[in-house]
Amino acid sequence: MKTRFRVRITTAGYLYIALTLAVALAGVNTGNNLLYLCASALLALMTLSGLLSVINLLGLSVRIEPPEEIFAEVPSPFGIHLQARGWPRFFLRVRLFEGESRVLYLRDRCRVLLWVRLPRRGEVLLPPLEIYSGYPLGLFRRSRFWPVGIRLLVYPRPLPGRVPFSVRETVPASSSGARFRQPEPEEFSGLGPYREGIPASRIAWRASARTGALRMKEFEGGGGRTLILDLGPAPSEEELSRATHLILRALGEGYAVGLRLGRREIPPGRGPQKRRQLLEALAHA
Repeated sequence: MKTRFRVRITTAGYLYIALTLAVALAGVNTGNNLLYLCASALLALMTLSGLLSVINLLGLSVRIEPPEEIFAEVPSPFGIHLQARGWPRFFLRVRLFEGESRVLYLRDRCRVLLWVRLPRRGEVLLPPLEIYSGYPLGLFRRSRFWPVGIRLLVYPRPLPGRVPFSVRETVPASSSGARFRQPEPEEFSGLGPYREGIPASRIAWRASARTGALRMKEFEGGGGRTLILDLGPAPSEEELSRATHLILRALGEGYAVGLRLGRREIPPGRGPQKRRQLLEALAHA
């Protein structure tokens, strides 16, 4: 995988270059050998700084770990795995879109977290990942770009508020016929990572304490309360965002959720696969 470099002179670098030129011109005008030596030392230090800044970015390997779900305009955690071969690296900065993280010292390998905000829904091709550093003196900011080549599906931004489309709710009758009670989801399918929109009652606290990360109980099936969203053939961006929020909330509360989107109809259901199917339909709308 080919990478490319870019270098930019910082404000300190411009001042340093101006100082070097001033000392060199003073040496030429006065013929003072000490000024010649000072100019030579300044030039040597500038050359050494440029060489070390290149070495600091060589021998790096990069791997990107995108999150399972990405919503437009919502910061999402991207894991960046860095590996350095041969020698230590210092004062690195990792950048993707507007997300940025620092690595002060890298000897072997590490993982940094970037909170990246993607601006729109749909398929998005990630731009090259930038790693840059002002090491060692801050005179130059040298960058190295890694082509990522990863396509991600970004879901619409969840937007709470008034629902501007048709929503139909059905509730099974109780045995007495006088009251309605929300039944538990039909089947417990296991534990999974916590996702946005899931209430605290669905969190598996013991499993979360053992693993050190939030885990949630997942259910499958289509029984119980059912919610059908009808967005019509050409929904607006606001309608897609409202539908996304409603789907996340309804699935978190145990509803079986279905969707009508133009000629496409998704039957009601619950669980992680149904959640993914509904969100993908909204992202492609």
